[in-house]
Amino acid sequence: MKRVRVLFRILFIVYICMVFFFCLYSFKDTGVDLSKYIFGIRGDRIAHFIMFFPYPFSAWLASKKELREKFGKASHLVLFISGVSLAITVELLQSLNTNRESDPMDVLANLSGLLVATAIILILEKFIDNVWPDRLQ
Repeated sequence: MKRVRVLFRILFIVYICMVFFFCLYSFKDTGVDLSKYIFGIRGDRIAHFIMFFPYPFSAWLASKKELREKFGKASHLVLFISGVSLAITVELLQSLNTNRESDPMDVLANLSGLLVATAIILILEKFIDNVWPDRLQ
């Protein structure tokens, strides 16, 4: 089981690196245009939601045991706050990049992805712990 934990931690680090890459890389010469609207929502907002949605899941799988030991019932709040910190940090770094634009609505899209995923973890956690108790830890 220790190998599975290490794998989840490595995947979490890879995920964080990808978030920084996609938020800070300039896609101007690639032909990627996220300014179009999909179902009335701008494409870049959907991309931000999708990009931050996996954060709570990957962080939970990478550090569930440690979070529970240190923070107990507040572990989900710590998980969410760490995601908020990542979202704000990425947007602040994006504002320093001359090739990228920073937008408060992007932060809201990031937070929406984090909030929905954290809620799913809260809802499914008891079920997962009863059916598959700490087998991934």
